Amino acid sequence: MPGCIHCGARTERARRTNLERLATRAVYHCSGCGARNPVYNSLAAIFQNRCACPLCGNSDLTRLAAIDRIDKITANPLRLLLGMVGAPLYHCTFCRFQFYDPRPPGPAPVRKSVAVNFRR
Repeated sequence: MPGCIHCGARTERARRTNLERLATRAVYHCSGCGARNPVYNSLAAIFQNRCACPLCGNSDLTRLAAIDRIDKITANPLRLLLGMVGAPLYHCTFCRFQFYDPRPPGPAPVRKSVAVNFRR
C-alpha cells in the first residue's frame, strides 16, 4: 500500500462514499495524520491540477527526454496527441509506464528514514 503523501506514514484501504465511487478507484486512510488519499480514475484524473501515473496513481514520476523502448508506453490516443503537440514524457518508477501529460507532476511522497542502533 502506498505511503501517505503528507506525512509518509503507513496507509490502509478505506471505504469509499457513494460519490467517491464515481471518481476514484481506491481511497487510503493514513494511520499517522488521518488524511484520506484518493486514487482517481483515469477519466477523473484529467480534471486534477497535477499529473500522476494513469495505471497506479503514483506521483513519484521522472521526466524523460526520449521514449524508452523497453518500458510500456500509453496507447491512449489523447495522450499520444498531447505528445505530438509537445507535452513532456513522464515515466512511473513504480509500474514502469510511460505517458505524456502537460501538467507538472504531483508532490513527491514523503519518505521516512529509520535509524537502527545495533549496540547492546
